[in-house]
Amino acid sequence: MPHRILRTAVKSLLFIHLTIPALMSAQQGKTAEDRPGSPLAEIHGKITISRKDETRPASVHDQMFGMYSTHGRSEASVLMSQPAGSAGRLSERTVVYLESDELSQGPYPAPAKIPSLDQRNLQFHPQVLPVMVGTKVEFPNRDNLFHNVFSYSQAKEFDLGRYPKDDSRSVTFDRPGVVRVYCDIHSHMSATILVLKHPYFTSPDDSGVYVLSRVPPGKYRVVLWYDRDSVERKNVEVRGGEDLQLDFTY
Repeated sequence: MPHRILRTAVKSLLFIHLTIPALMSAQQGKTAEDRPGSPLAEIHGKITISRKDETRPASVHDQMFGMYSTHGRSEASVLMSQPAGSAGRLSERTVVYLESDELSQGPYPAPAKIPSLDQRNLQFHPQVLPVMVGTKVEFPNRDNLFHNVFSYSQAKEFDLGRYPKDDSRSVTFDRPGVVRVYCDIHSHMSATILVLKHPYFTSPDDSGVYVLSRVPPGKYRVVLWYDRDSVERKNVEVRGGEDLQLDFTY
């Protein structure tokens, strides 16, 4: 009987010794929003852009029309009506995302949807595309002419070559950073891909309203990115599931 009790005690100690570290390791591998006792919050607000874009000089409009009018009315007319360097819509030019050391640790599940950076009406759509590290992005050509998408950025260098309408190429972005994208054939075309370490980013609607959902408690910098660069950062603290309103004016 004493030997049986001793064997049972040894087995119990061995079980505890093996199980507790495994549970601790699994808990450490969870993201902040998966851990029990971490109430999530929402950061929302409105973005107001008060600055006006400079329009293209008439000579540039005439040159573009002369080059591409034979490829269809839609391409030339849309190009003529767009501001310089602009895709027009706020939702395509603006991103809000969080910065913090804790959020950068991960891990996070891979996104289910494959985003795309369209080439349409001689512009990239959207002009600013946020993605998480490891995301594959499609580059479909919607125009009735050839495009050549490339980037020399340190975060991701690639050249997709020339391809025609209704064809598409893809790139997987495996390092964080800013990726500047261009068309080798049409020098006025440009876009930016923001490759982030976490999924806490969003684009506003065209009225400027944005929502960052399921934000765990912590201290963050909320970054407003507009067109080619970040234009403002605000420090915030999210507490215990309390939603936070944060507006931007640029």
